[in-house]
Amino acid sequence: MGKDATIPTVTLIVGANLLRGLKGSDIQVSVIVGVIIVRYAVLPLFGIAIVKAAIHFGLAHSDPLYHFILLLQFALPPAMNIGTITQLFDAGQSECSVIMLSTYALASISLTLWSTCFMWLVA
Repeated sequence: MGKDATIPTVTLIVGANLLRGLKGSDIQVSVIVGVIIVRYAVLPLFGIAIVKAAIHFGLAHSDPLYHFILLLQFALPPAMNIGTITQLFDAGQSECSVIMLSTYALASISLTLWSTCFMWLVA
């Protein structure tokens, strides 16, 4: 019974955190740019290497849709649970909110490009 309110509650917490990100923080721009580069460039490249290695060693099934989903996991924006944890522990809320706001703002571009690349790789 208590699970029914989980998704709306997490959505409200994420919305509150993103609103805090709009108000700004004293986090350096270089940190935000670094997180974005690692999250949307380096991590998907590592994901390609990891999934290709898993296929090579027979650890992953031969289904292309399965490979695509495995690859897609490496290109998604940060989880909403991070914002929830910072909210619950009352630590790093403004920094997390600014980073989440910037990563979610660029997620549509990144996911479009990486999805295209991943579809080309599994075809």
